[in-house]
Amino acid sequence: MDLNYQFFITEIFSWWQDITGLSTSTSVGMTFWLVVIALLITILVILTLLRKLTTYQSLLTFSATPTLVLDIKKGTILYSNSAIATIFDQENNTSNIIAQCCFERLSHRVDETTVTNDVFHIKQLKKTLRFSAVQINYQRRRAWLCQIEHIGTNSSAISPWDMDGQIINSLFLSNSAFIHIKTLDGLILNCSPSWAAQFEQSVEQVNGHFEHNFYSASKLKQIHTYEKTVLTGEVQEYEEWRTADDDNMLLQTIKYPLYDEHEKVVAILTVSHDLTEVMELNERLLNENGEHLRIEAELSRNNSLLNSVINATPDPVAFMNENGKFVGANEGYCEVVGVKHADLIGMDRKNLISIDKKTWLLEQENQLLLDGKSVRYEELLHLSDQDSRWYEICKQRYINNMNGESGILIIYRDLTERKRIEHDLEQAIEKFDELSSTDALTKVANRRTFDNKLTHYWLTHHNEVKKMSLLFCDVDCFKLYNDNYGHPMGDVVLAKIAQVMNDQVHRGADLVARYGGEEFAVILPSTDEEGAIRLASKIITAVEGLGIEHAYSKAAKDVTLSIGIATMCPESESSEVQLLENADKALYIAKENGRNQYSMYQEPSNDNTILELDFDLLKP
Repeated sequence: MDLNYQFFITEIFSWWQDITGLSTSTSVGMTFWLVVIALLITILVILTLLRKLTTYQSLLTFSATPTLVLDIKKGTILYSNSAIATIFDQENNTSNIIAQCCFERLSHRVDETTVTNDVFHIKQLKKTLRFSAVQINYQRRRAWLCQIEHIGTNSSAISPWDMDGQIINSLFLSNSAFIHIKTLDGLILNCSPSWAAQFEQSVEQVNGHFEHNFYSASKLKQIHTYEKTVLTGEVQEYEEWRTADDDNMLLQTIKYPLYDEHEKVVAILTVSHDLTEVMELNERLLNENGEHLRIEAELSRNNSLLNSVINATPDPVAFMNENGKFVGANEGYCEVVGVKHADLIGMDRKNLISIDKKTWLLEQENQLLLDGKSVRYEELLHLSDQDSRWYEICKQRYINNMNGESGILIIYRDLTERKRIEHDLEQAIEKFDELSSTDALTKVANRRTFDNKLTHYWLTHHNEVKKMSLLFCDVDCFKLYNDNYGHPMGDVVLAKIAQVMNDQVHRGADLVARYGGEEFAVILPSTDEEGAIRLASKIITAVEGLGIEHAYSKAAKDVTLSIGIATMCPESESSEVQLLENADKALYIAKENGRNQYSMYQEPSNDNTILELDFDLLKP
């Protein structure tokens, strides 16, 4: 006899005692009839109570609503009806599993007499349930009477398992931010791998557990303080320093309220970004704060949890089905492609692809749907005539575990600022290289560059067994020019001579360099004596052709140049220093013979004298 039969029987006997306990002062006949009447009334009352009790028992036993009665202290099952098993297709031990989950959620709410519309998910059964409970007396025990509903995919309650969980997981996996979603009582519904990793856990180990298992009491108190305004529907944003693995980390955290279709806050989405590197980079280059990674997304209160998560990300995000039709996107993506959200949904992907990229992109996305391998590439997008931005585009396949349909998740990440910094750095490096390799006055190669190039060419010509030549040049009587015309005018003359020499050199491998003071040198790879003489003659003629007056010159009335020429085929027993010394000796000969001419070095004869292979006072 369940459901307080004892109570009803006790009441019946109590009434019987009251009836049969009438005064004995009445007559025996009157007493007899009163007893008979009392017995009849008692029988009627018993039959009525039994009928009501049976009806109540039947309502619970044969009710289509799954029902449990749990001991309020131990959580043991005192009663369960047959509807419990039907929810789970007659799976074994389901009542105990449900009872354990219900009791875990009721154990800290014993001060409440009624609990309504609480939602929980049973991972091992892959079911999401909603239940209501009321405290009752059952068989002289305090108990919870629980009525349970399998809410399925059409429920308005928020649960990532009832949504496109694969898409949410894909979004979380492709984002390096610390992201998690929890119910108002702290149950973790879903999280990104990075959020779980900070507790040395996997996503599977974290989901379905309460946050108090991962945070200290003081940390929970701080978090709940931030979340007070979130419960009223406001977005809460703050920054904090956190220590992880002995490293300090600056986190920017934004907490978003998530709503059901009745505009009620039912969960909290928390997104945290590591701003440490951004802050350090800005301090070095821009001396700005690291807020340029702030998340800028507006939650849509009229959409499901999936749309809330997508709209919360700062990056442009969209997803399309396997037929190339857009089925969702956030405002950031709509801005990038220049299409309103209402027009984008249902639009064919082909309508947004330029003709020159259509074949490549469609083949790429078809292959992605086949093999599931994610794709990443960078692209410069022209959003308008005045705005062009670099994006890293990530594409990943998703599978809807509710209907088996697949599609592609598209995420854009803005790289414009990074590209600008990289470009500025490249220009700075190029400028530095130019300054370190070029003579500031004459704009030709400096002595350091000359030495490096001469060594390089000597080694390559030694390996290839080829001749190379060197012109060693000196401005005639330049000290007298500086003494009489002034050093500023002398600098102008040196710059003009360097320019003229550069103009005569037409091969990319040839190098004109300022060796020092008024001395210049020209390296001529793969050049024999004849080629070197021909170029030296052109240079002498071009310098004299400048017509720069030099009244104090001992060679001519204008500024002139003397050149020493040396040609060698590099050998193991010689070095580039020998080539330079030979050219210097030839220059000395040219000056001794009157300047304004070139002289070719010739190996000394037996009497150790230096002879000229070719000599001309002016030009050949």
